[in-house]
Amino acid sequence: MKLIKKKRYYFSDDSIASDTVISDLMGGISLLIELVGIVSSLVTRGKANEIFGTLYLCAIILTFVGIVFAYLGYKSQEGGVKSKRISMILNIISAAILIW
Repeated sequence: MKLIKKKRYYFSDDSIASDTVISDLMGGISLLIELVGIVSSLVTRGKANEIFGTLYLCAIILTFVGIVFAYLGYKSQEGGVKSKRISMILNIISAAILIW
C-alpha cells in the first residue's frame, strides 16, 4: 500500500520571484521619469526645468539597480520565465533610452 503524500499549500505558490517584482517597479518608474522628461522637453522646446536633470540621475540609478535585480531574479529558482524576461527587457529598454 502506497501512502499518498499531501502537498502543502503555500500562499505565494512560486508564481513570481520577489526580485523580479522589484526589478519591474524600478524599470517602470525609470521609464515613467524618462517619458515625462522627454515630453516636457518637447513641450517647452528644450527649456525644461532643472529638476529633470536630477530625475534623470535617479532614473540611471534605478535602471542599473533594476538590471541587477532582474539578473538575480533570473538566476533564482522560483517564479515564471515570462516575468523574468519582461523585467529584463523593461530595464534594458530604459537603459537604451538613457544612453540614447
